[in-house]
Amino acid sequence: MKLAIILCAILVVQYVLSLIQIKSYKKNIDNIVRDYKGEDGYFMFSGMERGKFRPGAIAVLVVDQDYMVHECHMLKGMSVFTKFKPLESYKGKHVGELVNQVHDNAEAYGKKQMPAFKKALLKAGENALLTISKNKISMEA
Repeated sequence: MKLAIILCAILVVQYVLSLIQIKSYKKNIDNIVRDYKGEDGYFMFSGMERGKFRPGAIAVLVVDQDYMVHECHMLKGMSVFTKFKPLESYKGKHVGELVNQVHDNAEAYGKKQMPAFKKALLKAGENALLTISKNKISMEA
């Protein structure tokens, strides 16, 4: 009986912490989107990497139609209280340059050992390159 109560308590705590994490994520994304609301030519991309026994990460990029990064935010860690942090070093860079830089730095680790935040950033950058190029091709056709 005690085990069932303990397991139920753990599930309730996990549920509450998940709600806190979702609320924080939504608030941060809304703040990023608010700055570009109503403006054409800006796109938001994200990449996520989950860690089983290592910290996971979520990368968010705001990129214009010319592939230039206007915003880069990273959430990395294992705690539900982890917050998005801006990465100023990627602002103003071309997405292709960002992808190359992360990919080149990642080769030192090997694909499986690459930190989760680099994998997430790589996914977001690749999503940006593919989506914007497809959008440009469809506009020209």
